[in-house]
Amino acid sequence: MAKAAVVEENAALQKMKEPGKKLGDFLGDVRSEMRKVSTPSTAETRTTTAVVIVTVFAFAAYFWIVDFGINHSLNALITKLTQH
Repeated sequence: MAKAAVVEENAALQKMKEPGKKLGDFLGDVRSEMRKVSTPSTAETRTTTAVVIVTVFAFAAYFWIVDFGINHSLNALITKLTQH
């Protein structure tokens, strides 16, 4: 009977330690992966930022032209269809 109580107590202690062990393993894995990360240099960051800004303005101009064309076409069509 006493032996069963000790076994149950050890099992309970193992279950209590298990979440802490999992957290420790996770944090160890995070640290290991973070060592593999390389940060870009200032020049790379500036180049990438410039590419993004130019691309955003190019897409904005494209969509403005398309919107202007569709708007102009629809206005002309509506005007033509509503004339008596």
